[in-house]
Amino acid sequence: MPVLIAFMQQSCPYCATARRDHLIPLQNDPQWRDRVLIREIDVDRDTPLRDFSGAATTHRAFARSLKVRRVPTLIVFDGAGQPVTQPLVGLALEDYYRLYIEQSIEAGLTKMRSNPPPKQKP
Repeated sequence: MPVLIAFMQQSCPYCATARRDHLIPLQNDPQWRDRVLIREIDVDRDTPLRDFSGAATTHRAFARSLKVRRVPTLIVFDGAGQPVTQPLVGLALEDYYRLYIEQSIEAGLTKMRSNPPPKQKP
């Protein structure tokens, strides 16, 4: 399942709009609920987290490691933590923003299906 990470900032009004009008409804939509995992990273906080490899880091350090400079930035990753689409940066054309998010998720799903992870040896 792809992971959509939304890089946000508490003081960003565009982030609040993206969260309220697009990400929360998407997460609650039965069509998408079982097709994508949505998580939020606050780029200004040092809240602890584990990255895709299981290493300890913080929200701020994780965002910096991916060179996230503007918010909101949305990136779709595969389960191993590799980006599978280009980042969606800013709140571009709000009327179409949800469509852009859905297209990114679909592109991620398509890419993951065409490049499945190697099978583990027993």
